[in-house]
Amino acid sequence: MPGTKALANSDEDSITMGVEAGLDCITGIDPKTIDGLFFATTTQVYTEKNSAAFIANILDLRDEIITADFTDSLRAGTTAVCRAVEAIKANKDIKSILVIAADTREPEPGTFWEYGLSDGAAALLIAEEDLLPLSIEDYYSVSANVTGPWKKPTDKFIKTFQDKMDNKFYFESLTKAMSGLLEKNNLKPEEIASAAYHYHDPRVLGIVSKMMKFPQGVAQNGLFLQIGCVGTPMAFLLLMSALRRPKPDTKIIFAGYGDGADAILLQVKDKDLLKASNKGRMGLLKHQKSMAQLKNYNTLIENKKLIDRHRYSRRSSAVTLWRDTKSLYQMYGIKCKNCGTIQYPAMFKGCYNCRTDDQFEFVKLSLKGTVFTYTLDHLYGGSYLNTPVPRCIIDLEGGGRIMLDMTEIENPTENVKIDMPVELTFRLMHEGGEFRNYYWKCRPVRGRP
Repeated sequence: MPGTKALANSDEDSITMGVEAGLDCITGIDPKTIDGLFFATTTQVYTEKNSAAFIANILDLRDEIITADFTDSLRAGTTAVCRAVEAIKANKDIKSILVIAADTREPEPGTFWEYGLSDGAAALLIAEEDLLPLSIEDYYSVSANVTGPWKKPTDKFIKTFQDKMDNKFYFESLTKAMSGLLEKNNLKPEEIASAAYHYHDPRVLGIVSKMMKFPQGVAQNGLFLQIGCVGTPMAFLLLMSALRRPKPDTKIIFAGYGDGADAILLQVKDKDLLKASNKGRMGLLKHQKSMAQLKNYNTLIENKKLIDRHRYSRRSSAVTLWRDTKSLYQMYGIKCKNCGTIQYPAMFKGCYNCRTDDQFEFVKLSLKGTVFTYTLDHLYGGSYLNTPVPRCIIDLEGGGRIMLDMTEIENPTENVKIDMPVELTFRLMHEGGEFRNYYWKCRPVRGRP
């Protein structure tokens, strides 16, 4: 079949991809000013642990904020956006909520799902301000108890009874929500400039557009054959695609589907401000351009761990993670008040440069740097790898030195160099003590500010 699809690396999951999207979204924004974080996914890492709180911790948001996970439905992302609007309206102390949607979906090999399902993440900052590039005018939701698709906690892959019935429920729910939104706001289909609605198959996109009587070019197309259906973030990415060339005062429908549908009415308030918001961020286009193509199907099988086999397991210390979270997760080092030397990790009593004791202050470290030195290690996770893993000493911009594994590197023997620029990315390290352990890695620069 034609097209390509986006796939997570072996050290990525919905949490790490959500962190990456969140970092890009809040570029240039003080994370301490954000009052909440909602995380939407159908591929949650934990069923009893708040992933939103974990991601908020990584992004260095305040402790006294609201966090919530929205799960078990493909429209969890749009539902989270609606609930964020309500929370801001209901509480005068809440001015902004970061909504992150991420999925790393596992399709059954040899099925249509393997062709269509893919991985991705997106983030939107919902805020109450006097000057906004894009406003949320209204929303309309419908609920439907559909027969598929579904996945139980014990299932590895998505299941369904019949594709034709799935499409029937999809058409009914999505058109009912969007039609209800138009009727509620006394709008006609021709008054909508763009419609960014979830779709799982290129054929159904046009059918929905005809059913809604949208003019040609309104329905946002083109992403499926480029990245596949990324699940919860799909409508988010289609919305971002629709905003590449905004026109003043135009109205946009943003809709998610899953056991019903949410339809959200948006309006462009400031075209120049909307364009300016893309500057300094990677966004959809730069992330697409920076993706690396997989060379063979075996890499996909290994990344998705589709073949069951014994995997090396390490020990894990919950106490260490809790005690050193500021250093491990939030990337804080310590700066000597006497000589200004920056050290990492933040666990030393004396300055290695001037030997002054207990004269430190916490300092946020940069997520960019250069390779000071490195080694190529063939032993990794209890296995011998033909392609070695680069273990790098990184000099961070603004000070600080850190040792990190490198990810997303092809042919490391040839491509890893001294003074090579890199950027830090939050990744899954290993599972130990029946717990997922995360930390930072470095990678060749993809363009994140």
